[in-house]
Amino acid sequence: MEMQTSWQSAWQSMRPGYLRSLVVSLFVWGGVALLEGSQVFVADAARGYVLPSMHYIAWAVFNWYALAFLTPAIYWLGRRYPIAGPGWPARLVAPHAIVCVATLFIQAFARGLAGLIYTHHHETEASPFKLTFEWIAMRGSIAFISYWIIVIIAAFVQMREEMRQREVRQAQLEMRLASAELEKLRMQIQPHFLFNTLQAAITLVHENPPAAEDVLLRLSQLLRISLDQMDTNEIPLAKELEFLDLYTGIQTRRFGDRLHVEVHADDDTLTLMVPPLILQPLVENAIHHGIGKHKGSDTIEVFAHREGAELQIEVWNSNSVVEQGRGDVFQRGVGLRNTRARLEHLYGPAGSLVFCSLAKGGAAALIHMPLRLREAAIAQVAP
Repeated sequence: MEMQTSWQSAWQSMRPGYLRSLVVSLFVWGGVALLEGSQVFVADAARGYVLPSMHYIAWAVFNWYALAFLTPAIYWLGRRYPIAGPGWPARLVAPHAIVCVATLFIQAFARGLAGLIYTHHHETEASPFKLTFEWIAMRGSIAFISYWIIVIIAAFVQMREEMRQREVRQAQLEMRLASAELEKLRMQIQPHFLFNTLQAAITLVHENPPAAEDVLLRLSQLLRISLDQMDTNEIPLAKELEFLDLYTGIQTRRFGDRLHVEVHADDDTLTLMVPPLILQPLVENAIHHGIGKHKGSDTIEVFAHREGAELQIEVWNSNSVVEQGRGDVFQRGVGLRNTRARLEHLYGPAGSLVFCSLAKGGAAALIHMPLRLREAAIAQVAP
């Protein structure tokens, strides 16, 4: 009873792909039969003894058709019990050696029975068993090799599929790790931004209460937007510029007429996707190293334009200086470190952050990232 249940289970797992594999098997072994029949015909023709062509095709089909029907089952068995990986020597004996002998006798008996029926030798001494053993003696080695070729092919395909599955799992794991790292970076930058903005509001509480109230209102809007964007890796540039406008409004309240902010974004860049809060740390850094450390006024300009297959965003300010030979510029400040790390996680080598001096005086931060439309970004994160 248990053996019957086991066979039924095996057949149910093999049946879905059997018919599909059988079509391929009949085509392949049909080609082998045609090739063998042609070779025998040419050999007989060279000896001057030629039978009707149908005889050559029939005998070649008899030699291979049983194996054609058995091939899908052998292939399935080779995938289920591959001769590779841990424990493969044991699988050479059970089940493969046993099944190999069984298929050999099945092919031989089917060949003998078909030959007997085809030649109508019912009244002769020939019998299916005699023809079976004659076929094993003449073609048993070829049938043996054919079985193991099928099993080896099945093991190779199985290994390839397992490798692909491992690669997919590895890619999924790396994606989850990258998402976790991005989430950590976002969680770091939001308290950092909140702390610095609250400091700006605190300095205005006693000096200019209406300005402090305006700063807190803007801050509440910023927090609402940042919470809405907490679970997304990219937003349209237009949304990012709205967020930046709220932030720069807070800073202009703090510095008054000393600070001017200008945004120059080409119309064809506004729908392109960028990481949320990607510009705020750069503008904050420009304010800190410019008007925050030097007297006088400062103008911060933000440019966004397409350059080939790239989106380039530049943040200029006229009152900062990039010191020559300072290779640690990327490592200073939570905002700048996170900005670079987020670009690397999202875009790899295609995303970068560079600082340089301006010829007319001042400094610039340059962001390079690939062009990504909203539909492409959604398709990437969709399950």
